[in-house]
This record gives sequence, C-alpha cells and structure tokens, in this order.
Amino acid sequence: MKIIKFIPVLTFSIIIFLGQCTWMGNATGLDDHIIVFADSVDWNYYKDALNSVFGKQYKTPVVEREFIIEWVPFRHFEKYRNRKNIFILGRLDSDLPVSQNVRELLSPEIIEGVKKGNYFYVPKPEAWAVKQYVLFLIATNRDNMIQKIYDFGDVLYNDFRKFYFTRLKEQMFAHQEQKKLEEYIVQHFPFKMRIQHDYFIADENFEEGYVWIRRLHPDRSILVHWLPLSPDFKLTPRWIIDERNRLARQIYKGDVVVEEETKAYAVKFKRWNALRLEGTWRNDHYVIGGPFRNITFVDTSTNRIYFLDFYVQAIGKRKKPFLDQLDVIIHTFDTNEPKAAQNLK
Repeated sequence: MKIIKFIPVLTFSIIIFLGQCTWMGNATGLDDHIIVFADSVDWNYYKDALNSVFGKQYKTPVVEREFIIEWVPFRHFEKYRNRKNIFILGRLDSDLPVSQNVRELLSPEIIEGVKKGNYFYVPKPEAWAVKQYVLFLIATNRDNMIQKIYDFGDVLYNDFRKFYFTRLKEQMFAHQEQKKLEEYIVQHFPFKMRIQHDYFIADENFEEGYVWIRRLHPDRSILVHWLPLSPDFKLTPRWIIDERNRLARQIYKGDVVVEEETKAYAVKFKRWNALRLEGTWRNDHYVIGGPFRNITFVDTSTNRIYFLDFYVQAIGKRKKPFLDQLDVIIHTFDTNEPKAAQNLK
C-alpha cells in the first residue's frame, strides 16, 4: 500500500481559491456538521463512501450518525466558506466547477503525483475561518476517488477526529470553567478532572467510593467510582455491566444496561489499558432511556479500580454531541492520590 503524502501547502496557488483576506472571523455552524463541496454529478457516488468513514451509526437509542454530512452546490460556496468543517472533492478528469477550481490550485508536479498515486488529500485548518477544518481530496477520476476514500478512510477520520476534539475542548473550557468545583474534587476524592460550567455534584459517598457530577437541560451525568483492587479481580465487560446496574439501582433509581445494544472495546485510556463500553440504558419505571459510555481500568500504582461512567438523556435532541462533550471532560481525568489520601483513611 502506498503512503499518501501531504500536499505541501506552498504548492497551492492559495490566492486563487482561498482569497487574499488577512482577517478571519470564527468558524460558524455545528461542530459535528460537515459541508461537502463536490460536483453535483459526483455526489451520489461519493456520499456512501464518506458516510462509511465519517457517518458511522450509533444507537442512542435511536440511530444517529457520528457526523452529519451535507452536500452543498458550489454556487453557494461564499455563503458556506466559514463553516467549521468543509470537505472539497475534485478530480483531474473533470471540467466541472469544483474539480476545475481544485485542479487550478495544483502545480504540474502535484498533478503528476496525483496521477501516480503519491498524493490524495491535504488538510488545511483555518483556510477561511478561525478553528475551521478544511480537507481537500484530489483523485484522477471518480472511481479512484471512491476507492481512496475507502482505502485511507481511517487516516482521514483520525486526522479529522483529532482536530474535532481539540477544538471542542478549547471551546468547552474557554469560559466559565468551574475552578472551585475542581478544587473541591481534588481535596475530597482520589482524582482530579476539569469541570465545565453548570455541572454540580448531585451525590457523593466516600464509603461507597463514588461521586455523581451532573448537568441539566439536557440531562448529562458523570459518575466516577473507585474501589480497592482485590487479588483475584478480573476486568471484564460482564463485571462492568453488573457494577453499573448495581450502582444505578442506588443512584439512578433503577437504570439498567440494554445489553443487546452495548459493545465493549479494549482501549488505551491515557496511560492505562482499559475497557470501554458504548451502549444504551433504560429505566422501565420512568419509561426513559439514552446512551451511555463507560471507561474502566485498574491503576496498579494505587491498587484501585477506576470506573468512569457517563450518560445522556435528551428526548427529541441529537445526543452524540453531548456524549462527545462528556468524553472531553472524562479525558481530563487523572488520579490524585496525595491530596485525597487523607480523606480515604
């Protein structure tokens, strides 16, 4: 398999397509919404490939796509050029508007490289707006474009997802980060974590080893649970589900994991090997439900099991963006033994 090289930015005639504006405003639109510019005759051929990479489906419990992909006719380019996520797809064998504009950006050397398969894509963050992600995809023809999207989808996805979460984290903590609540957590519990505005401690129990951090409208919750590591302990999806159901009976008033809609993955969470569960929960008494995520790992330095659980209940709303926000908060987690130790003795 050939390695697809980044097209050097200097090879683009930037002035033709990106314009000469020296001042840029902030990118607009939704964080999980991708605008695609491709020639109209090509879009129906490209959309399945793009959705297979960026529009993966999740049960929440309704089916939602990870990212929403919208094709926009090129005549509306000026109206949409400041959106947060823009993909531009052009092919060398077409004189249609998008392909022609993309082709005019390329030097003869790059065009030859595309023909040889050495070049395919180039990400151009902040092409027209601050905190914007723009991705150019260039192929020799339509079939070649489709094949390369499938072949190099993981590379494209990982690059985009990294930018997406970096931007999301900056936006979330840009204003009203709760320093006092963060300090309270450091002083009282064996971990530390950044907390966005409007979250509050809904419940805490030192003896049971948990704290429930919550935000309403819509309902978003984080449960951090820690317990001693026993010599015969084995971390399995079964143990996580049973432990979550046990805690939920006490804390969440009867929520249960919908096991047939829940999957487990071995992941690297920061410096720990962990299990990540992605699935749904339901509460038969209140006739409600929603998605949850769980990351559980063993920390051998403290001989503890850490159980990080988060869920969303947002009736009639798209839930994936709220899950992503919770994921950002969870990934600020770290153990904090020195300050918390005195409260746990």
